[in-house]
Amino acid sequence: MGDQLSLATVATSAMPQVFTFLFGRLGAVLDRRRGNDTAASTEPATCPVLVEPEAPLLIHDEELTEQRIRRLEAMARELAVYHRNPALIRHDDEHLLQAMSELRDDLEAIYGQPLSFTGERRSAPGVRVRQILDEVEADGVARAVKVGRVTAEASADIEQRTRVVRQGGEVTALEIDGTLG
Repeated sequence: MGDQLSLATVATSAMPQVFTFLFGRLGAVLDRRRGNDTAASTEPATCPVLVEPEAPLLIHDEELTEQRIRRLEAMARELAVYHRNPALIRHDDEHLLQAMSELRDDLEAIYGQPLSFTGERRSAPGVRVRQILDEVEADGVARAVKVGRVTAEASADIEQRTRVVRQGGEVTALEIDGTLG
């Protein structure tokens, strides 16, 4: 789950812009899922308080799981109240901050990159590794990361998915030889 408190550090005046951006991206993802493959799903970010994304915001279709889509559809219904009534968007609304944080978590997975906003005090993203494997054969080894040494400032966000690991196969998310931190 994302850092709800970091969204609370965005300037009060920027909250409506952050909400509009996240709600718009939510709409683009749901449109894409419904087969409305329009330019909206790949358009550049147009939020003045969004920190420049690492790459264009392209939807990773493999992240559009049925569970995630159901969650996003419920979120869209819940956040529609705020979309229709922008005066309700306040930085001290804990329910709204939690919903926006959860939405951002899903959008970051869908776009495969962090979405940060100007003025936000958020932990540095560190190293993000995404490894998706169909099958690891017997005696096969798949490692997302292998590190000799990690400093105290380092952080890692590892997402690893494997469909099948045959007997004798190995999948390791992180292997560190030496001292961590």
